[in-house]
Parts: sequence; structure tokens; C-alpha cells
Amino acid sequence: MGRIVEHIIADADAGPYAVAVTADGAVWCSLVSGAALVRLAPDGGIRRIPLGEGSRPSLLAAGASDSVWVTDTTGNRIVLVGESGVLTSIAVPTEGAQPYGIVSLDDGTVWFTELASDALGRIDVLGRVTEFSAGTRDGVVSMIAAAGESLWFTANRANAIGMIRGGDSAVRLFEIPTPDAGPVGITVGGDGAAWFVEILAGQIGRVDRNGGFTEFPLPDRASKPHAICADPAGGCWFTLWGSNQLGHIAADGEIALIELPAAHGEPHGLAVAPDGTVWVALETGALLAVTP
Repeated sequence: MGRIVEHIIADADAGPYAVAVTADGAVWCSLVSGAALVRLAPDGGIRRIPLGEGSRPSLLAAGASDSVWVTDTTGNRIVLVGESGVLTSIAVPTEGAQPYGIVSLDDGTVWFTELASDALGRIDVLGRVTEFSAGTRDGVVSMIAAAGESLWFTANRANAIGMIRGGDSAVRLFEIPTPDAGPVGITVGGDGAAWFVEILAGQIGRVDRNGGFTEFPLPDRASKPHAICADPAGGCWFTLWGSNQLGHIAADGEIALIELPAAHGEPHGLAVAPDGTVWVALETGALLAVTP
């Protein structure tokens, strides 16, 4: 393992949460309790971009070369943010939907999840929003990922992984073999399968496009895996906020763990940059750059 560099970006009470890397090399982090985003420039400059009092920026998706999409969960809107501030604000049609997970596709559309309404939303290139049933009931549809035009999402309380194939709005739900696993973070590997974390079961899961599951128990089943992101080598990185660790799982299921330097850092979101650097958000107010 290489080195770990810490960047202090906010006070601990701001709640650094999700991470995204844009094509210009900037690293973005949402401050879920700070009503703002932080942009860490390639030269190390830090810029805080407020989203307005009462907002709760949750998850991020890279937009154009220098902008990110963010879900404002309490504001019930999707926001496009650039270095200069808010570029676009799009209201979610369903009142109180609580948008949370988000992903941008190569065709320019943006998809998001709705925690409180068992639905997915799609924003087209003109900014129009269409909502689709996720096929669950009180399922707490959480995080979302994409490969090409196909999307995968976690339904936390429904204990299922959902898939929308090829841009079709029809949803397929695959029940996770372990009961009450608590799926949260999800990503798509190089093989087209979805990899996800089971925060309650202490496992990493993999599901293929036919609904075939493989589950990999973590050494500490109480370590609370949260977010997961595929890397260029075919594996995935994931955070363990209960044990203050960063984990890696190879395509064959081999698991390696890295102890993080900040005591009780509670790592949450992460992103893998094109150069392989893993960026991790800590609740202590820091972004970590981990060089494998």
C-alpha cells in the first residue's frame, strides 16, 4: 500500500458525506449537515459552495467536466453545482420524496432514488423529470449506479437489488439471500455485475444480470460497510464506518483492509479517480487521498 494524505475541508459537525471526482481533476464532497459542497482543486485550493439554509446535500454524481449533481434530500430537489455556485435547481414532483442516490449517464440523463416514495426519478437533457415505481413498498430505495444504459439500485428495507435494463423503465427486483442484510452502497464492476454492501450483515455482495448472488463475509461482521466504488483493475473499494477502515475486494473475492489514520473518523463516501487514487470522506471533517 502507498500513502495516505489528509485534507481538512470542514469542521466535524458539517458532516462530510459523499465524494465525486470530476474530469477537471477536482474532488467534490457533500457536507450533509453543513448545507454546502466543498470543491478541492487539483492545486489543493478549497472552495465551499453553500446550497442554502435548510438544505441537506446527500449523494453526488459527476456532471460535465467541472460540475456535479447533488441530491438535496430535505429540499426535495436535484441541484447542478459548479465552482461558481448553483447552476440549476430542479424540483422533484412528488412532495416529500427525499431524493438520495444519484447517477449521471453518458446520454446526458440523470437518475436518482427517492427514499420516502419507493420511486426512481429521471431528468432528461431538457431538465424534465419523470418518476417511476421502484417496485417496492416501504423499501427505502437508497443508492444507485449505472453501466451503459442499465441501472442498479439498493432497496434497503426490501432487502433487494433492483435493475433497470437498457433504459427500460421496467424494474426487476432480486431478493438478497441473507435476510435483513441492509443493502446501501452499490457500484457496477467491469464484468457488468453489481457489487453492493450489506451494512447490517457485514458482507459484500455481488449480483449478476440474471439475479445470481455471491456474498463475501467481512472479517468483522459489525464493521458497517457503507459505500462502494469499482476500480479500473476490476475490484472494488468500500468504506467501513463502524471500524474506521477502508476495504478492497478483488474480482475473485479476496478482501484486504486498511486502517485509517484518524481515530473514530467514520468514513462514509468514496470515489476512485482515474489515476487510481481513492478519495474518502471522514466525519471528522477530512478528505483522505489513499494511493494504492
